[in-house]
Amino acid sequence: MRPVIFFVGIGMVILGPLVTLSAFSSCLGTILSGNVFACVTNIVYFVLGGIIFVAGVITAIIGVFVPDPAPTPSPASHMGSVAAQSGVQVICKKCGHAFDSGLFFCPSCGQRPG
Repeated sequence: MRPVIFFVGIGMVILGPLVTLSAFSSCLGTILSGNVFACVTNIVYFVLGGIIFVAGVITAIIGVFVPDPAPTPSPASHMGSVAAQSGVQVICKKCGHAFDSGLFFCPSCGQRPG
């Protein structure tokens, strides 16, 4: 998960200045065409580009320093080494019937091995 967070942050770091550059070129075009006050609508894009850039830097830093999540143990690891092997007969503690240890429950009474 860490690389995904890091690369999303890098993408935002690249996207932020592109949004700002696009707003700047649009503003420059309106100024050169003689409409100076039309640049006011591009202020939102300047701010948005800056916000995306800063959020991207923070996200990339989080992606570098956040620890990997601990793996969750599977249910088979709790059953013990003998019970996890398939083909080994296990005697059910509840009803006394023998069954294959590869089964998750005793077929007679539903008791879990272990």
